Amino acid sequence: MDYFGDRFIMRSSIYRKISYFLIFIILFILSINLLGLFIHTDQDFTKIQKYGILNTAGTEPRGPFLWNPIATYPWYPDINGDPSDVFVSTSPTQGDLTIIGDSGIKQVILNTATQSSWKPFNKSDLVVVPNQGYGVDDDGVWCSHNWNENTDGHQPQNTPEMYWRTNVSLPVDMSDYKITDVSFNAIINASVWPNVDTPGDIQARFDYYDTIDQYRKYDFIQFYVEITTLDIDVYNTYEIGFNQTRLLGNESLSLYDIEGQIGAYGDQAIKDALTNVLAADPGHNNFTVLTGIYIYCEDNVKSADRDTWEEIRFKSLNLTFTYEKKIDQFTAVSWNQDLDEVNGTNVRITDANLEFKYKLDQNWTESSQNSQIRVYVNDRKYDDEPPIILIDYVYSTEFEVAQYNITSKLLPYENFTLSIQVYLAEDFELDHNITISITDVYLNISYTETFPDSPVPIPEPWVFFALLIAVSTAAVCLGGYFIAYQRILKYPRPVRKVRKFKRTLNKSSAPDVAIMPRDVAFKKSYNRELGASSKLLRLKHKESKEVEVGEKGELTKLTDESLGKKLNSDKLINQSLEKKGELDKLVDKQPEKPEP
Repeated sequence: MDYFGDRFIMRSSIYRKISYFLIFIILFILSINLLGLFIHTDQDFTKIQKYGILNTAGTEPRGPFLWNPIATYPWYPDINGDPSDVFVSTSPTQGDLTIIGDSGIKQVILNTATQSSWKPFNKSDLVVVPNQGYGVDDDGVWCSHNWNENTDGHQPQNTPEMYWRTNVSLPVDMSDYKITDVSFNAIINASVWPNVDTPGDIQARFDYYDTIDQYRKYDFIQFYVEITTLDIDVYNTYEIGFNQTRLLGNESLSLYDIEGQIGAYGDQAIKDALTNVLAADPGHNNFTVLTGIYIYCEDNVKSADRDTWEEIRFKSLNLTFTYEKKIDQFTAVSWNQDLDEVNGTNVRITDANLEFKYKLDQNWTESSQNSQIRVYVNDRKYDDEPPIILIDYVYSTEFEVAQYNITSKLLPYENFTLSIQVYLAEDFELDHNITISITDVYLNISYTETFPDSPVPIPEPWVFFALLIAVSTAAVCLGGYFIAYQRILKYPRPVRKVRKFKRTLNKSSAPDVAIMPRDVAFKKSYNRELGASSKLLRLKHKESKEVEVGEKGELTKLTDESLGKKLNSDKLINQSLEKKGELDKLVDKQPEKPEP
């Protein structure tokens, strides 16, 4: 019987453990599910707080909403291209864009008034200088030369040369300007010794002595004008005027004096020369003009040749050019406004109309045929209709109205930038300012919101949070009890003490678990049982007295008989002996106290 009872108790204990473990697993899984449901519910609840409780299905129109960006919203310009070409300004009611034009004129003159600015010089120390003198006077710049083959030292002096220079400075950086017009002229003059019928005089082509002795190039003078840099860079020196005598000194024509215009290069060549030289200058605003005279004396006679150049000069010079401000192609200036998104529930924009007014302070320049006003939404160009072409504008003191339907360019749930842009489509020159103004910019937007059917109400998230706390607490408590039972609670108290004592044997300090001696344990158990019996006797005796005081007779007799049956001394002794025997068995099972 004891064997089967022990097996029954053992199986009950195993079933109980399995039940506790399954309950713990169920509570753990439930807590994880509640946590996920709480997070999802909290997100849904946040959406409801943001967008509002959903109404029944339907569509509701919104708007139109009216914005006046210039007056209401922060306003800022944006410039792409050369910022020196434009100037942007705004006021609370109007935006202005000025395309900056400019022009100028420059003259380089050789005359009596400017003679002091012209200085003689030579490009090299190896150049032969005219031996009869050179200089600057009221009649220009001049030189004289006499070549006598028989005179000592004159033999190598048959190719003298002299330059005069003046430096020119401009008030602007010419890299941002273009030379638009140019004119150039110079008066030259020369006189030679009229030694008629003498083989040793100036020999010209078709002269009397054209066939006498030797000649190859004849005698001549070269006049030239050059434009160069301040440091006379040979790679940036350009000739703009040239002349070479052919008949000066011809006896048959009696041509001993000449005067006239120097031969000039074309206007475009002079423009290119000026442009290139200014581009080579660090400041793009300085250059130098040179006038030069070169004399060539041919050795026409075998024995002795003599060429006398009495006076050679530049009497005057005038180089004049005009320039205008360059406006760079693809320069674009925008007035920009950062505007709010169109939001709501299932938004669809049905209509978006932009309207503004614009005007120019004069007709647009003919130099730019394709410049225009454009509209952008977040860099998306509006091109459903032709843009405003500036060349088509006819000047008026009143503003013109521009209207655009930009529905296709506007997207819901998007913070967007509205831009009104002036686009300059060509490189062109502008000699005066032109101002473009805009005002009264309005944007009207209409849209609809579509509401779906009301969903199943989502409970407040704090309900799931409270359930999560409760289930988690229960799972922790049950798990803790399960662990404590497996490690401690499944053992009887004496065994737990012994296990605890065993664990302390390996420690260096004395164990704090005391093992009670056998005789002391017996006495304590005997006294505990004796005390319980005495208490029972006192209780029964008290109950019998209360019955005698209330009702005497047979009840008193019944109480005495019952008390006599239960509390006779022999039975008490027997019970005590049985308890003692059980205690002896228990004490025998305890390990003996180890010796110190």
